[in-house]
Amino acid sequence: MDYALYFGRFSEEKGIGTLIKVCKELPDAQFIFAGTGPLEDTINGVSNIKNVEFQRGEALEKLIREARFSIYPSEWYENCPFSVMESQMYGTPVLGAEIGGIPELIQVGKTGELFESGNAEDLKRKVQKLWGDKKLCEQYSKNCKDISFDTIDEYYEKIMKIYRGEA
Repeated sequence: MDYALYFGRFSEEKGIGTLIKVCKELPDAQFIFAGTGPLEDTINGVSNIKNVEFQRGEALEKLIREARFSIYPSEWYENCPFSVMESQMYGTPVLGAEIGGIPELIQVGKTGELFESGNAEDLKRKVQKLWGDKKLCEQYSKNCKDISFDTIDEYYEKIMKIYRGEA
């Protein structure tokens, strides 16, 4: 099955309301949602969304690796969402909201795309672009394999340089 993946909490601040609206407007695209939360009943009523509930470990890794792309529609300022990094580390391109730390983690035009947070029309256009261009997603997937993120120690050192005024 070919699908776009969202994994995380099913709640408004995560942008799920906006994503559900877009899913309903794109009935030919298939989506898998993995998680739990207050909007779970709303998700279960959408025909092209398969809710596989909360996943972890190998089951979650398999979902991520097999997705055409992952979607992070957050409408809340998240500093460093690990799910964005996790997707790319498994070779899955990311379509992320342009808010908080998400834009810093996605190389637009290389490992994924960004859209204006909370903007359903922009999200819909970007989903259509990625869903309609499998070769582009395959190229993004290859590019994801070339990226690396700071280790905790490297990140710590960068932050400490800022606090010490060395950056």
